[in-house]
Amino acid sequence: MKVVWTVVSLLLIAGLIVVFQPSPHGPMRFDATAMESDAERIVEQAPIAPTTAPATEPNSASTKATTTAINTAAPVIEPKTTPEATTPSAAVGAPSIAPAATPSAEQVAAPAPVAKTPVAETAEEPAPATAQAIAAGAIFTPEIPTIAHAEILPSTFVRLADGAISVDDVWTIHGDGSSESPFEVSWEFLASAQETYTPRLGEKKLPARIAFLSGKHVRISGYLAFPLVAPTASECLVMLNQWDGCCIGIPPSPYDAIEVKLATERKGWRKHSINFGAIDGVLKVEPYLIENWLVGLYLFEGAKIDEGL
Repeated sequence: MKVVWTVVSLLLIAGLIVVFQPSPHGPMRFDATAMESDAERIVEQAPIAPTTAPATEPNSASTKATTTAINTAAPVIEPKTTPEATTPSAAVGAPSIAPAATPSAEQVAAPAPVAKTPVAETAEEPAPATAQAIAAGAIFTPEIPTIAHAEILPSTFVRLADGAISVDDVWTIHGDGSSESPFEVSWEFLASAQETYTPRLGEKKLPARIAFLSGKHVRISGYLAFPLVAPTASECLVMLNQWDGCCIGIPPSPYDAIEVKLATERKGWRKHSINFGAIDGVLKVEPYLIENWLVGLYLFEGAKIDEGL
């Protein structure tokens, strides 16, 4: 009996020693936050073993075989730098989107086609006669009509060998001024009148080469503007620049437009559109002034329109 109590007493003493023995790290405390931080650190530092890998030694033959099988079955997919990397895969059912075609250097450099506008051959300024052709020609003095509100400046007229007329060694006029062979002049020729004839500035000198055309049959090509409201028209404008008679194009000036009185009335023109043709009629040089402002300079009478250019 004494032996039993002796053993029990030793066990109790041993248990008390274990319980009350001081910890080398200090007294133990229950800290839930510290335990959570330690647990997260352990999880982050712990290597993640593949779920299919057996729990064997790393150097064992089975581990090597498993690693080889995993590397073979699941190859590493490296990201691509080409545009194909952004194309959804057809394996997952997504539609394939082809990249936009890149234009070639020739397509980028090529200018867009531009619609051509009709250009009258008779409106282009003929090349001036050569010095040899002028020297071989015959100088003559035509009859120059009187022009109201204008002082006539002299010009030099030379009849060339081919029948054309060289004026002031710069301008060339074809034809003889008749209805069968009207004078063919350019807009540059008619506009040259503004060099010396500007009434609002007190300059009222008109070159004889311009006055020479008054009363002669003349032919010129240009853009036509008809009245906007009348169903028929006996008058129109022929101009150097495009103008629809309202707000599209360049409004004319007295030097690059001619008022036209047609020999017969006309109907069926396209309103607010660009009409082009050649005018053949008797040209009158008649300055129309309002308070010394030039409103009009040229006028066609008994004219006809040729739109078959």
